[in-house]
Amino acid sequence: MSDTDFPADLLELQRRWYTAEADWAADPTEEKLAAFATVGAELYSHPYWATVGNRHEASMKLKQAARPAPAQSPAA
Repeated sequence: MSDTDFPADLLELQRRWYTAEADWAADPTEEKLAAFATVGAELYSHPYWATVGNRHEASMKLKQAARPAPAQSPAA
């Protein structure tokens, strides 16, 4: 399964989840937790999940496809 096998809105939701998770970790307020939970609920309830046989496997692949690239150090 590649990036293109996932709906664009689902990939974006997963990316928003990563951002919300990082925001909450950096500033653990109720507001950040609520934002994180809201994105998580949207992600969990996306209609795509009804189309896959193995939700766990698909979820792991989605996370990998949407994960931000690691920051690269400038060449010396």
